[in-house]
Amino acid sequence: MRSNVRSRKGSTNQSPLDEEALKLFLQRATEHHSAGRFDEAARLYEHVQARNPDALAAPYFLALMDVEFGRLESALDRLRHVTRHDPNSFEAQYSLAYVLQELGRWPQAIDAYRRAVALKPNVALSRLNLAAALEVMGRLDEAIAVLRELADQKHARLRAIIRIAQLKPAAITPEDFADLARTAENPDAPVGIRISSLFAMGEILEKQGRYDEAFAAFAEGNRLRRQNISEPVEEEGVIAPPGARIVHDTPEAAARKHQMAVANISGRLTAPFIARHEGGGSASAAPIFIVGMPRSGSTLLEQILSSHPKVQGMGETTALGETLAGRFPYGNSETEETIAPEHFRRLADAYLERLRARGWRKEPFVIDKMLGNYMQIGIIHLMFPRATILHAMRDPVDTCLAGFRKLFRSGNETTYSLADIGAQYVRYREMMAHWDEVLPGRVVHVRHEALVSDPDSRIRWLVEEACRLKWDDACLRFYATRRPVRTASIAQVRQPIFTSSLERWRRYEKHLGPLFEALGPYAPRG
Repeated sequence: MRSNVRSRKGSTNQSPLDEEALKLFLQRATEHHSAGRFDEAARLYEHVQARNPDALAAPYFLALMDVEFGRLESALDRLRHVTRHDPNSFEAQYSLAYVLQELGRWPQAIDAYRRAVALKPNVALSRLNLAAALEVMGRLDEAIAVLRELADQKHARLRAIIRIAQLKPAAITPEDFADLARTAENPDAPVGIRISSLFAMGEILEKQGRYDEAFAAFAEGNRLRRQNISEPVEEEGVIAPPGARIVHDTPEAAARKHQMAVANISGRLTAPFIARHEGGGSASAAPIFIVGMPRSGSTLLEQILSSHPKVQGMGETTALGETLAGRFPYGNSETEETIAPEHFRRLADAYLERLRARGWRKEPFVIDKMLGNYMQIGIIHLMFPRATILHAMRDPVDTCLAGFRKLFRSGNETTYSLADIGAQYVRYREMMAHWDEVLPGRVVHVRHEALVSDPDSRIRWLVEEACRLKWDDACLRFYATRRPVRTASIAQVRQPIFTSSLERWRRYEKHLGPLFEALGPYAPRG
């Protein structure tokens, strides 16, 4: 980001900093910023901005700090100012696109990514993110076209092919597949790209009906991923707010934390505890929470409901976790005796405000599809006694196998081993059984197999009975809804319901012994 030392007359009572002083102030501010001394950095950037309003480095770096702290609207204003005065700044255009994306303003994000691509055509990340934004908007053919252009660049070819394989395995050519296979077998290739190549090969081979070969590719990809859990599998972005930074536990540590959390929450959120605190939550019925395991059919539920004119889907949002962080009953500063009667209502108000900051508009109902919120159902009930809580359920083996077949960008450390993911599933069902015991009937269990086998009647039930919404025919045409969708199932939800994924596990049955053993009571019988 270059500095522009021209000043605007009348914009400040102080004289502009000369070039040397300006350079020194920006250098010191950047040092503070890099070291995490954000208050000192902001003070210096703001001083520069006041003295030299046309020194665009100051608002640019202030915008990045806004992103760091989730002040996306403020970041947007600053970046628009910068790009208006310096339309040739690639960094500012890319950052603007990122912020628009995070605010859910996808058409504008696509335009900004296109401008970034035009400024630096050889930067692969801009094209990858442009393709991703087009995917989110359901413009899959355009996304594949962008990726095909990128595949012509030698340094980015594999990344592009991998993304095409994720979107449309049938679009992969024999030459593409050969490149993936060579990379997967090359011990000198970066391990992240080898892992991604193996998962892509698994998808392609499965589409071709070569199930033993597909499983071998998935298994090797999972083995490498589990051994190299901290290695990035995607190129890092130009800006990286804390929420975008990837932090991995080891699979063993992740499993221990999950087991401890299930035990802690079950012991704390008991029926008497809930009874003592009921009645102090929000009267709002706006939130619709979708919880469960990854790859359980949750995106289909959100797509159906978001097709309703009164419902907005927000995808997976961290709003609830951020709202509850450090607060009773999980904080250290408050006890049951000291919390205010309106504690849970205040949490509810703060949560809704976070959703608005993330782009919830005027629709009366809003969907939060952060699946891991199944851990917080008791708190959700206390915050929103009138909210809908949907539990997406799918056949246990299909759920676990789908997770094993998916390379996640972050988290999900227990999905890279059949035994690990089976144990995770058992703990998750233990948590759900606890909620059914202490809050009987509160959670609506939605079975994926029933929904896809009888969509007409089950979709109507989902809308009218489970969510208490007035019927709208658009819910049956959910695949035509062009709302933004950020999910691993991005291609599937743009199609009518299909049943080909039911009992997918039988194609791989002879390989799944460790999963059956780990699932215990949830393993298939006979």
